[in-house]
Amino acid sequence: MNAILAIEPPVITEVQIAQILQHRYGDGLVYLPKSAPRAVLSRAVQLGFVDADGYLTRKGRLLLARYQFI
Repeated sequence: MNAILAIEPPVITEVQIAQILQHRYGDGLVYLPKSAPRAVLSRAVQLGFVDADGYLTRKGRLLLARYQFI
C-alpha cells in the first residue's frame, strides 16, 4: 500500500508570535530565543509583524500593544 502522508504545519497563534516579538534589541531587531521554534519567527515575517531584515514593523508593535506581557 502506497500512501502519501500530508504533514500539516503547526498552528501558530498570535500569542506565540507576540512572545517572540518581545525578544528584540533596542533598535527593534527581533532575535529568536533558543527555546522558541523557528517556525514562529518565520510566520511572523510572513504575516508582516517582522520585516525581511528581522526588524519589528509597525504592525508588530501594534500586536505587542494588544498582548502586553508582564
